[in-house]
Amino acid sequence: RLHHGDFVMEQVVSALRSAAYFPVRSEKYGFWLEDKSNRDEISWVTSGSAFMKPDDPLARGLHRLWIGVEANEDGEDAFAVRAVPHFAEDLDIKEAEPWFISSRVRGLDCKIWDNEQEDWEDEWENTNQVPPLIQLTLYLEPAERYGEEIKVTRLVEIPIGPVTQGNVSRSPAAPGGGAGGTN
Repeated sequence: RLHHGDFVMEQVVSALRSAAYFPVRSEKYGFWLEDKSNRDEISWVTSGSAFMKPDDPLARGLHRLWIGVEANEDGEDAFAVRAVPHFAEDLDIKEAEPWFISSRVRGLDCKIWDNEQEDWEDEWENTNQVPPLIQLTLYLEPAERYGEEIKVTRLVEIPIGPVTQGNVSRSPAAPGGGAGGTN
């Protein structure tokens, strides 16, 4: 079960590290977090193929992923993924058909590092940006009947995160306006 949780977590990490962002129409590229205790929902735009079905045309370009835990066809909690085109107008990601990845994953918790408060936060209001550092916890079904849930936790640095918040500056242009060297 732990290996299964690690596999699901690595897919989430891969998709997060492939986050895409462009400052034009930034509202279409931001990170969304809905805090629901241990049933959080997160969404972001990615260029990666993690969690995409092999024949899905969205896997070949930018798309918005939504991940969370919801009841599957059998009424059991399961880790679910939804994908939609990233520029869809009137975006309602809940209308997209869920793909249930794992019935062993029963919960998801996402926390965002707040540099100003120097603490983890359960909320993300900067939906036109991508956080640079998040903590994800997956809750897996217990190994034994009536046992405790198994927790798999990772800290994830999202490479594009600092750029979306203006924390990375560009180096000044080289003399002569070129990319480097001398004229």
